[in-house]
Amino acid sequence: MEAINILYFLSSIWILSRVSAQHTIPANQPLTDGSTIISSDGKFKLEFFSPGTSGKRYLGILFNKVTVQTVVWVANRDNPLNDTSSALNLTRQGILTLLNGSGRIIWSSNSTRHGKNPVAQLLDSGNLVVRDAAEDKPQNYLWQSFDNPGDPALPGMKVGINLKTGFHRSLSSWKSTNDPSRGQFTWTFDTGGFVQTFIMNGSIELYRARQWNGRVFPNAPSSDTSWNGYNYTYLSDPNEISFMYELTDSSIIARVVMQLNGFLQLSEWNNQTQNWDDVVSAPADNCDIYGQCHSYGLCNSGNSPICRCLDKFEPKDPTEWARGNWSGGCVRKTAILNCQKEVKFFKYQGIKLPDTRFSWYSGGVTLNACEELCLRNCSCMAYANPDITGTNEDCLLWFDELMDIREFGATGQDIYVKLDSSELGNSSTGKVKKLRISLPLAALGLFLVLCLIMYIRQKKKNQQYFRKGRRPRISEMLCTKERKDKELDLPLFDFETISHTTNNFSLNNKLGEGGFGPVYKGMLEDGQEIAVKRLSRYSAQGTDEFKNEVIFIAKLQHRNLVKLLGCCIQAEKRCWFMSTCQIIAWIGSFLIGGHCLIGLSASILLMELLADFSIFIKTQDCG
Repeated sequence: MEAINILYFLSSIWILSRVSAQHTIPANQPLTDGSTIISSDGKFKLEFFSPGTSGKRYLGILFNKVTVQTVVWVANRDNPLNDTSSALNLTRQGILTLLNGSGRIIWSSNSTRHGKNPVAQLLDSGNLVVRDAAEDKPQNYLWQSFDNPGDPALPGMKVGINLKTGFHRSLSSWKSTNDPSRGQFTWTFDTGGFVQTFIMNGSIELYRARQWNGRVFPNAPSSDTSWNGYNYTYLSDPNEISFMYELTDSSIIARVVMQLNGFLQLSEWNNQTQNWDDVVSAPADNCDIYGQCHSYGLCNSGNSPICRCLDKFEPKDPTEWARGNWSGGCVRKTAILNCQKEVKFFKYQGIKLPDTRFSWYSGGVTLNACEELCLRNCSCMAYANPDITGTNEDCLLWFDELMDIREFGATGQDIYVKLDSSELGNSSTGKVKKLRISLPLAALGLFLVLCLIMYIRQKKKNQQYFRKGRRPRISEMLCTKERKDKELDLPLFDFETISHTTNNFSLNNKLGEGGFGPVYKGMLEDGQEIAVKRLSRYSAQGTDEFKNEVIFIAKLQHRNLVKLLGCCIQAEKRCWFMSTCQIIAWIGSFLIGGHCLIGLSASILLMELLADFSIFIKTQDCG
């Protein structure tokens, strides 16, 4: 009998030694207190431990090559064990269970996924996973400790939210150095508006990290995603929102910890001092305390006092503000009372964008379109593009007081705050607005100047015709479909000549007035008498009427109709873009026994009178 007991004892030691030498736990081969699972690279270990001076026992993952006890994950952090008689077991279904000495389950992985041949493995990343023995793809893990973080985040561990399940991966501090149960401080993601992260002291905001802007890790002293041996990644898609950092130097041992004093700390192990060195810490200074300068207050830890109001704002309570009590915040010097009031935007540069829990975000919206959206919404207080990489056009609108702003300088961002237009007389935004107005006006002015130049050139060209003793032909001036018709090839007269022949349209030369304007008696330089019809500005005759009348009179031959001599056109013609030329006005008339000349200028009709004007009353209407 004694020999059997000795054999059983030796076999148990052999089994335990095999477990401790491996980095996996097969099903139904429990890990007992005193045994250890070590990752294949030797960096991490899974074992039972007692934190600090506590006599309680916990199952956890620790750094293996660090001389100071450093825990990275605790299974039963809220349910300690009282003795060393406990064991961790993996069931045939792939569920990890922690049993006390009496066989009661103290903690369980509660996995809903099962495998045919499950195995638990401690990876080189410090992640304890349960997987099928034939499957090692991360997406097929049955369970992993990285989905249930404690106070630290290790390289490769995601912190964030699963948007489909609503599951949060948040860091929570220990209650004390002897008690790993959940403390009062947590680092968590908030998706109330545009995504941001907070350190919460219970339900109170202690610190708000700057929003992910495409480059910067919260409070990292760099504006690049690769910094001092670290790469960090922000993921936002329909499935999840998460943050993760990784090491580019495998020799570095690092961790991000939610400390029990409320600080979020990135630390590296120093082999020389055999201690942890703090690299980055948040809150880093007084300006990192949430809402230090309250609404519309701007914090700068290099100033004294550290708080001041944004430009164009003033303290709500100047007396308390002067005493260093900034809880009242700041208000606009000129209030925006309603939508009817004229408003503009003032640009603030190099800042930490305000709290975005009461904001609206949309991708693919230009900055100008974002401004218009804010202008059209009475409740919109400010807008910005949260991305500083220049690769994305995003729009972020704020609909509440702007809270928790601080100066960041070169690594900060720009925001445009709505103000009364009277406050922005000489602002850069006002200059931009003036530029937007002046540029179209300048373009219009240039267009008019070009038109004037073309008009002058055409006028000089016409004058050259007259000086040469040759009158331009109507076919050279009109853009009708029949411009090549020789019957329409009528001479043109300039307005000065016609005005001279009628004694400047004297009333003494007026013969009568018809529906489209008055008719005047005139005489050309060669002594030829003519009738001139000048179109009234109130005439309803238009382009089509003139065109039809010219064609009709020029072609029509009748003994009771006078011959059409020509016309006077005083206007630029733009044949290149219209089907017919645009001319100020058109006149057509008939005269018995003489010649009729259609014209305009303010528009003029010339008619040669072959009969004496004493018989004019007997003629057909020339007006």
